[in-house]
Amino acid sequence: MPLTRRHPAADADRGITTTEYALCILTAAAFAGVMYAIAKSQAVNDAFTGIVVNALNNGF
Repeated sequence: MPLTRRHPAADADRGITTTEYALCILTAAAFAGVMYAIAKSQAVNDAFTGIVVNALNNGF
């Protein structure tokens, strides 16, 4: 006989952890997609190019 007894309602929550992980992975993938789209935008490219050119012209 086990030392602890599980509550019957605990069996209904068995898949909750897996679902939480799946939702976190899905959310992270969606966030990565948004960040990739922003990083590939022309505005970000222009800003980054401006920073690099400014740094190279002014020296360190």
